[in-house]
Amino acid sequence: MEPQASINGQRSPLEQARVAVTDEGFARGDGAFETIGVWQGRAFRLDDHLARLSASLVAVGLERPDAAQLRAEIDQLLAGVTDDAALRIYITASGTRVLTLAGQPSGRTVAHLAVQPAPWIRPVDSYGPAGAKTMSYLPNMAATREAQRRGADDALLVALEGWVLEGPTFAVLWVTDGRLYAPPVSLGIVDSVTRRTLLELADDEVIQEQRPLDHLLAAQEVLACSAIRGVVPVRRVGDKAFDAATPVCDRLAAALTHRRHT
Repeated sequence: MEPQASINGQRSPLEQARVAVTDEGFARGDGAFETIGVWQGRAFRLDDHLARLSASLVAVGLERPDAAQLRAEIDQLLAGVTDDAALRIYITASGTRVLTLAGQPSGRTVAHLAVQPAPWIRPVDSYGPAGAKTMSYLPNMAATREAQRRGADDALLVALEGWVLEGPTFAVLWVTDGRLYAPPVSLGIVDSVTRRTLLELADDEVIQEQRPLDHLLAAQEVLACSAIRGVVPVRRVGDKAFDAATPVCDRLAAALTHRRHT
């Protein structure tokens, strides 16, 4: 599949797509975005992703695009596609609508995570657009680079108060004594659509509570999930290694694959 783009409804090959350097969204990271997995030509949980995009724009005080127009542009970009792909949607402060469709990247390895404080992530009742998926990902990317400098694959973000939060580009869950734990979105983390799906698929009791790092480090399994990578096991957090056997992760991965294709 040739990578494609759509800018304000004008479709072109991705490598030929251009956005004005004066666009405030890309100049200042002022906007919101979504990454959506496309499986056999079908965007997975598109309605949920568009609802989150709308909520993110409202949270940062930006105008939402016309829903029917945006949906038509998505349909146009996906027309005739039968492959797996990654669909990305960017809405900027200037009102620019950028859609890209390309083959799914392999995804950054997350087998080894380094613990990283994340003071920029604050609870939803504090100041700022907590939980919004904005185009300003600089702190997250800086956390990834720092983790890699320390010899890890990526970062595990932890609140100043010590609560486990998420990864820079993925949600985090863990399994202790057969129960699946997930940080609550009230901590200010992104309300991951993939995380939401996994919580729906989990047969066992799911506990969404704020928990300290020590609780995660005592787990039998740690999981990372996102729209493209799906759900994968984390093998090490800091100096703590986890069991090679990951039965819960394996079961959820199989269930997620089935859900994506049905």
